[in-house]
Amino acid sequence: MKDGALAYAQQPIDAQTLPRFERVLFPTDFSRTSLSALPLATSVARGFKSELKLLHVLLPADYVFTVPEIAPDVSGLMERDASAHLLALKYSDQLHDVKVGIPEVFKGGLGQLPRKIAADDIDLIVMATHGSRGFRHWLLGSVAEDVIHSAGCPVLTLGPHGKAANDSEFRPNHILFATDASADSFRALPYAIQFAQRQCSDLALVHVLSHKHQGTPEAEAFAALMRDGLHRALPLTAIKHCSPEIVVTFGNPVEEILNAARERGSELIVMGARSSTKKSTFSHSVSYGVISRATCPVLTIRGAC
Repeated sequence: MKDGALAYAQQPIDAQTLPRFERVLFPTDFSRTSLSALPLATSVARGFKSELKLLHVLLPADYVFTVPEIAPDVSGLMERDASAHLLALKYSDQLHDVKVGIPEVFKGGLGQLPRKIAADDIDLIVMATHGSRGFRHWLLGSVAEDVIHSAGCPVLTLGPHGKAANDSEFRPNHILFATDASADSFRALPYAIQFAQRQCSDLALVHVLSHKHQGTPEAEAFAALMRDGLHRALPLTAIKHCSPEIVVTFGNPVEEILNAARERGSELIVMGARSSTKKSTFSHSVSYGVISRATCPVLTIRGAC
């Protein structure tokens, strides 16, 4: 059994120390697709009674083609325009019953964004993964991926095919937790349990093994050991109230995770993202593949550096 599963099997998660979301960040470029994640952000903030912070990241690329002499004026104009859009969003009808903090236009660049997020004590980021077509489409996609793999807090994303229930509070009825059984990926398990216990949602824990040794006695024995380890990782309250299902299968991780979510009608996928300094089976390609193709929101938690 891999170290992560073994550690959690020996010391299950303490249900009394589950994470809380006191401050939720919603970054937006004001595009239609970007704003499609706002109902998700508001429903999470409403459900957890969180403070919602609105943020627009003003990147040099937004005015890179401006002649140097007038670049500061253009930057100032864009900042004022973005501030006006954020204020309009703050006082819009869809946020009337949500506690909204002071909106902010951030000009520090992507390299400084993780420090900004940490300084603001953000507990959760909610964002869309793609903006409008063309250059902006690529840009917001890269911003989302950068945030997921650099932010020190969980990121809840709504991909291009993702849809969230249009409810006042985000309470998914089925949650799928995907793990490669590493210690990094297991950092995401408390978040899956947190969402599941609030709704008494059904919970599936999914681990995908390589198909190379499928059908061999060794592989089947290891799969059985993994099932037992995953079950032991759950706190007793989750076992009693969330009807946990343990799924250990063989094949391509992205395909198997998406198939498992589709078959169960999952309304939230929770998974660990590879840290910037460690290698893991859950590489950028796996997390990106799930996020970009999932039909429900995906919560990713970066491993410790």
